[in-house]
Amino acid sequence: MPFNGKSANTNSMMRLFKKFFENTNENKAITQSNWSVWWNRDPKPSSIIFKASESRLVKELIEPDIVKKGITDYSINTYTMKDGLQTWAFKNNSRDNKALQSKLIKTPLVLIHGYLTSSMHYHKNVADLMTKYKEVYLIDLPGHGATDFHQKIVYPDHEPAHKLELEFERKYEHKENGETSKNKELFFYNKKQLDSANYQRLLKGIRKDFFNDSIERWIRTHKMNKINLVGHSYGGYFSFHFWRDRPDLVNKLVMLSPLGVEKNIWSINNLILQHDKYKVEHDPTAWTYLPNRKVPEFFLNNQYKIFMAMGPVGVRLLQNFFKHRFNKESPLFQKYSFENCYLQSNDNLELNTILFNSFFTNYLTSYDPILDYGEDIEKRKDDIKILYGDHDWMDKRCAKEFTNSSIIPNSGHNLNIDNPKDTLNEIVNFLK
Repeated sequence: MPFNGKSANTNSMMRLFKKFFENTNENKAITQSNWSVWWNRDPKPSSIIFKASESRLVKELIEPDIVKKGITDYSINTYTMKDGLQTWAFKNNSRDNKALQSKLIKTPLVLIHGYLTSSMHYHKNVADLMTKYKEVYLIDLPGHGATDFHQKIVYPDHEPAHKLELEFERKYEHKENGETSKNKELFFYNKKQLDSANYQRLLKGIRKDFFNDSIERWIRTHKMNKINLVGHSYGGYFSFHFWRDRPDLVNKLVMLSPLGVEKNIWSINNLILQHDKYKVEHDPTAWTYLPNRKVPEFFLNNQYKIFMAMGPVGVRLLQNFFKHRFNKESPLFQKYSFENCYLQSNDNLELNTILFNSFFTNYLTSYDPILDYGEDIEKRKDDIKILYGDHDWMDKRCAKEFTNSSIIPNSGHNLNIDNPKDTLNEIVNFLK
C-alpha cells in the first residue's frame, strides 16, 4: 500500500487549463455565433443531431482515408442497439482478394473512447486498422456521442462516503540534543471509517450498469465469441474492468493512456483504520504529490455547469480549449468535439459528472485503481498492454508495472491522434 508520491517539476494540468484562456487568431470579441450557440442550446437535444455530425465525419474524414489505403470492397454501417448504444461498423470485405482475406485478423476489434468524447476520437485510426482487421467497431458509450442514458445510475439507500476524511498533522523532528530540526514529519489519520465493502459493491454495480452490461449485450447481439478491446483514457479504465470481469468475452486488451491506474492513498482497497496514524513523506494534498496534475475540486464537481453559467463567454472558452487540444486536426473535427461536449443533454452531462466523481479523485487517480488488481494482471499478463505518449500528462511510471508496455514518441495523452502510425503498429503487433 504505497502512500508516498513523487514530486513534479511542472504542472501540465495548469498549462492545460491555460488553453481555455489563450487567444487565437480569430476575432477576440464575443461574436454573435457565441451568443447564438448559448441562447439556442437545447437542454435535451435529440441523438439524431449527433448521429448526423458523426455521419459527416465518417464521410469526409474516415471514408477518404479508407479509399487511399486501396481498400475498394468495404462496408460502413451505423445503427443503434435497443438499449441506445450507438455503433459504427467498418468491414473490409475484399471478397475478390482471397490472399488479403486470409491475412486479415478475424477477431473483431472494438474501440472505446475517453471522457466526454465519442467514437469519432478514432477517426484517424479506422482506415489503417481496416488493412489489418476484417471488422472494426466504434462504440459511443452511454451518455456520449449519439448514445443516451436509458436509465439513471441508482445509488443504494445508504450511499457510502466517496472520500476518506483524512486529517494531517505536521510535527518537527527533534535532534538528540533537544534542538528542533527544520524538517517536519507528516502524519495522517482517518476521521471517519470508510465502508469499503459497501463502496466496492457500489462501484462494481455502477460499472455493471454503465459499461459491462451494455458491452456484453452488444457482443451477444452480434453473436461474437470473443473480441479484442482498445480503450482510451476514461474508456481504458472501464475496458480494463470488463476485461478482468469477463475473460470469456475479451481476448486481449490495449489501454491507451488510461485513467485510474496508480495506487494511491484514497483507494478503497487500502486498509486505513479510523484514528490510527500513518506517516507519509509527501503531502498527498499538495500540487506536487502526483505527477503534473490536479484539478480544482470546484471544477471537478461542477464541470459543464461552469461553462453553461458563463453564457457566451463559456462557449468561447470551451471552443478555444478544443481548438488547442486538437490543434493539428481538421476544423470539422474541432467543431464536432466542441458540440459533442457542449450541446449534449443536461441529463447526460450531469450523469457523466456523477460517474466521473464516483470513480476518480481530483488528482485523476481512482478510488478503485487498476494496479490494486495486480494478481489479475499477472495471471493474464500476456493479454494486456498499456501505451503512453512520451509527453503524456498521465503517470508513465505505471508502464513498468505491465509486462507489455510502450511509450509512443511525439505524442501526448491523445496518442492515437498525435501519432496514429506508431500507435497502430503497437496495437496490431500485440493483438495479432
